[in-house]
Amino acid sequence: MDDSVIINKKKDKYFWLTAGLLCILLIAAMARDINRPFTGLHSWAEAASAWRAKNFLKYDLEYTKGLAVWAVGDPPTINPNRSLDHPQLGLFLPALDMLVFGADERGLRVGGIIRAVISLLIFLKLLKALLDNKTALIAGLLFVIFPITGYFGVRGWVTPAGLAACWFYLVVIGSVKTRHHPNAYHKLILAILLFLLLQLSWEGFFYAMAIGVHYVFRCVRRKQFPDKTLLAILIIAPLSSLLIDFTIMAAGHNWDWQKIVALYKWRAGSGEMAEHDWSKWFVRFWEYAVTNFTQPILIISILYLTLGQLFTFMSITDAKKNSVTPQRFPQFWLFLMPGVFQLFILKGALWWHQYWETPFVPFVAIAVALAVVLICDFLRKIHPAVSIVGYVVILGAIFVPCVAGWNNYYERVDFSREKVELFKTLNRDIPADTALLSFESFVRIQNAVKGAHYRPEIAWYLDREIIEVRSIADINKYAEAQKYPRYLIPAYQQLAPLIKPLQKQYKFEIFPGAAGEKDENDKTIKIGSPPYIVFDLNSPVRD
Repeated sequence: MDDSVIINKKKDKYFWLTAGLLCILLIAAMARDINRPFTGLHSWAEAASAWRAKNFLKYDLEYTKGLAVWAVGDPPTINPNRSLDHPQLGLFLPALDMLVFGADERGLRVGGIIRAVISLLIFLKLLKALLDNKTALIAGLLFVIFPITGYFGVRGWVTPAGLAACWFYLVVIGSVKTRHHPNAYHKLILAILLFLLLQLSWEGFFYAMAIGVHYVFRCVRRKQFPDKTLLAILIIAPLSSLLIDFTIMAAGHNWDWQKIVALYKWRAGSGEMAEHDWSKWFVRFWEYAVTNFTQPILIISILYLTLGQLFTFMSITDAKKNSVTPQRFPQFWLFLMPGVFQLFILKGALWWHQYWETPFVPFVAIAVALAVVLICDFLRKIHPAVSIVGYVVILGAIFVPCVAGWNNYYERVDFSREKVELFKTLNRDIPADTALLSFESFVRIQNAVKGAHYRPEIAWYLDREIIEVRSIADINKYAEAQKYPRYLIPAYQQLAPLIKPLQKQYKFEIFPGAAGEKDENDKTIKIGSPPYIVFDLNSPVRD
């Protein structure tokens, strides 16, 4: 066997052993407090995913009609609100996580960890084919330690599917080499992945769009006609999938296509904000980028993508004279465009969602890895030992703020644990076929097309219907029916005229509230909640 083949096999062995260590680090980061309740940053989205997934398991096909439902209780309401604003396959797959790992917070998060590990391995395989092993592993390390990854993971199956689609696309066009020449098999897998991307999430459209645009411009730049089969795959597979998504949405909305248009305009416009303002939008984009990637990483990536390109060019032209590894950014536009398309086509989604910047993770990781290698290659000219010190110092300086970023995200509170305990208690006290009487409805409407539903954290922990009641007469009327065991009301001073008479009529329990907390910049990091009073309507006070 040729010596070079033996050396390459050893390098591959060490590469994948190191990749395994990166997987362990990723698992450790994401498994932190894995059983925690849905109270942290974006607890709304996390609980919504769990709620919809559990309902696929809890209710039969006749009730759900194969679509995600916003339903609570057992039996649930006859005509449930349906979650139609996302592709249904992406809403269903977390149910498989919960089926295998448990219908609880841990079960949902274990599935997220698995998807993140798969994404990391595909990302490393991509970079191993496009770059040298060292740079690929550094990019993989960055992929793992970014706060956005350590806390949010990769947001469903769309990221591993998108990265896999990029791999098969690059194989088909001959930009990465494999043991087998590109053939119909690679095109078939690419077609399947492009189709599935749009069934998994709307974000999948941006991966498919990036691949399609990349191929068209590649053909234009090379002044060659596109491969007809490949071009057909890049167009037909995602668009046919998109048509299916729209058809399901329209059928759910009684074939009112205008509701789909309204939903798109909402996400493409102001989103949850009153109006769109580009200056505020870019400020929000940068604020999220700083917490998602940390300021040192952003500075390094920006310097590499600007001034660093001059040194990269010098390294390439001088590579034969010096033992420097010349490295341009591999497939620059392919890695950049998914994030750009996602942010600017559905710009309204950025206002409240840090994780909307997830498609930028591979791009930023590659840019910073190339910058680190470029700097340390120059240090190697001084002495190899200086280069090694450079790697340790730079990566250490990057790692520390990333850990601080993890801590920042894990310490954030969007829904208080006190409220969680309150609704867990009510869940135990109220039979599944009855309802909670409440001063508050806890119903939220993000957008008219999305429809109204309970706040997901409350639906998850309470899992009972809620009837809004605000007068003593109505409360007593319901109490007489002996079907509504509890009445819930926030302990606000202004509600004393209602609370005091009830305290004379029924036994009650007070649940503590939680104080909110802000940082030095007056930004909320912990959302508080008022104390609540729960009246036991089955236990009137005896004179």
